[in-house]
Amino acid sequence: MIRASTIAVSAGLLMLLGAGAAAQDAPVPAPSPVAQAQPIPAPSDPVEEPSQQTAPAARVDETALRYFAREGDQRRVEAEIARLRTLYPDWEPPENLLANDYVPDPAIEQIWTLYSEGDFAGARAAIAEKRVADPSWQPTEDMLRSLELGEAGQRMRNASDSAQYETVVSIAANMPELLTCTNVDLLWRLAEAFVETGNVQRAVDAYTYVLTNCEDTQERLATVQQASERLEAEQLDGLLALERMGTNGAGEFEPIRLALARDALVSVLAGQSPRAPNEDVRRLEASVASTGDAEDLRLLGWYALNQHRPTPALDWFERAMDADPSVLSANGLGVALLDLDRPGEAEEILSAYEGETEEMTQLYLSAAAATLAQTPRVELDPEVLERIVAIAYSNRHVQTAQELGWYALAFNQPQTAIAWFDTALDWDETDEGSAFGVVVASDQLGDDARVAEIKAAWSTRSQRIAEFGTPAAQDESRSTQSQTQAPARSAPATPARAQVTPATENRSVSAAQPAVAVTATRDSASVATSAPTAITVNAQGCSNHVPPGSFSPGQALSRGWCLMELLRPAEAVEAFARALQSSASATRSDAAYGQALAYVRMGLPEHASVAAAAAPQSQARSVELQTAILTLTALSAYNTGDYRRALMALDERSLYAVERNDLLTLRAWSYYHLGRYVEAEQIFGAVAATGYGQALEGFYAAQGRIRR
Repeated sequence: MIRASTIAVSAGLLMLLGAGAAAQDAPVPAPSPVAQAQPIPAPSDPVEEPSQQTAPAARVDETALRYFAREGDQRRVEAEIARLRTLYPDWEPPENLLANDYVPDPAIEQIWTLYSEGDFAGARAAIAEKRVADPSWQPTEDMLRSLELGEAGQRMRNASDSAQYETVVSIAANMPELLTCTNVDLLWRLAEAFVETGNVQRAVDAYTYVLTNCEDTQERLATVQQASERLEAEQLDGLLALERMGTNGAGEFEPIRLALARDALVSVLAGQSPRAPNEDVRRLEASVASTGDAEDLRLLGWYALNQHRPTPALDWFERAMDADPSVLSANGLGVALLDLDRPGEAEEILSAYEGETEEMTQLYLSAAAATLAQTPRVELDPEVLERIVAIAYSNRHVQTAQELGWYALAFNQPQTAIAWFDTALDWDETDEGSAFGVVVASDQLGDDARVAEIKAAWSTRSQRIAEFGTPAAQDESRSTQSQTQAPARSAPATPARAQVTPATENRSVSAAQPAVAVTATRDSASVATSAPTAITVNAQGCSNHVPPGSFSPGQALSRGWCLMELLRPAEAVEAFARALQSSASATRSDAAYGQALAYVRMGLPEHASVAAAAAPQSQARSVELQTAILTLTALSAYNTGDYRRALMALDERSLYAVERNDLLTLRAWSYYHLGRYVEAEQIFGAVAATGYGQALEGFYAAQGRIRR
């Protein structure tokens, strides 16, 4: 008797598995979702003597085929037909798989039910029970082989899930019949195993096999998606070349190409490359022309700003606002307007979103300060001026208070100006610009005593204050007066000094800490960071692009902080990198600190760690940076499902700072996802008891798991 128990795969796949010698004798089949088969004599069968009679045709086991048909599982029906045709080339499937002339055996039906559910041990037990009940019955060779393949596939998936990649390759080599389009997920797992074991070219071959032989559109798309996450661009290009065109003229891999284009622009914004390929930019532009997707419009806007093209950036953000008038769109539009030196328009647009997030509040105040600082001075509508005053006062924003002082001085109201300068100094006693403003305004009022008071307090810290009133300072004095003098018109209301509360903490650069807000849920966590509010600069001073290399290290350091205030951390990274070239250790330390904070702002904890190590830091700064970096690391690990790494980061962070309720909730969810429900419940309960409502969902979820 001739048995057809061995399926030969294509020569390409045999070579893929390192079985090149065996592939030499195997015929190369035409592309097909199921590998070609060829009946061969089993080694254990006795060799039959030649006979004049024709050997009887092998009986085809159609029980699985009919079972899948009754279950309505068309995909498995097609796969089983292809498999049987491979084993039995002369066989044709019944015209009606649901015909009444076939009476299924309930016991055999149960075996196939267990098989389809992946319960292979149960299926073997059912076979044993059937044989006990009917000793004359024997399972067909097809049934036993199907079980062997199912079990091997299950072992291969388990090995892949456990990152036992050598085992994955070994199973595939021993059971090549698994590697068909019916089990495309196993081909994906094999490709992953090849990548993880250093055989990248074999991974490319596996992906190529799928794209050459398999027809399912979604599986083909998923294949390229997975390949894009594991292969280099050059290797991926070969797979993209296997793209098939649809009836609408669009390529089937267009979503992947579009995602890769987005990634190219994002990598530029993250500082990983200087420029995206023009083809990628054009592809994304063509996409938004038809879809109007707000997220893509914003991405194009930020990319244009990064490339120092604020005019097209403004257009992208205006279109994003039309499609999605949200905080995200307003943020980009405001930055573009500031880059174009149009702060008044930025202030008006951002005022509608001020207060929705900390970043938007800071951006609005930067726009407000730039609006006040316009040269020549612009008389603002009372409504606009009142809005700026109210928001600056409620946020204790030093730079805007200082600019309100200069604005009042420009409109010949030196007493009001002094009140605002003093307010700024109450909020930050180290603000040299406001101290200088007091000197200039007091001099205009003829208050020599106040001038002398400020000069005595600041002469060792500010050269221009020390030299004020001397011949060497006459040119600067005339320049200052020409910028501040204007016809006497409306000026900002004088702040009530009795209402000013002195700052309760030192806001010097060395003590500034980025605020980190964390939100954790069962499925995700997010972080928002803000630049140190202690370092305040005139946002107008860095709104236009100047190559960092054209600045001295000291100037680059100031520009870096200015860019941080404008919420442009990617550009700030470059400025701080220039400052790191200083020969002064203090400047290098400040630059490393600033660059680390910029990377924290961008959500790149690994980069922040490298930047922080570029120069020695004080103990306070080191603690601050490590706290922020480890917070981001924990969030990043949690969001990617690496809960153990998230817990490790939280444990390390606890050495530097107390764990807040939001991070305790993140820790509890990590325990929950790792199956440590008792620990999760304890933490959720403790946090919920403090009134932190977001922990209640986790508490009930953990309780539900424990009671099961």
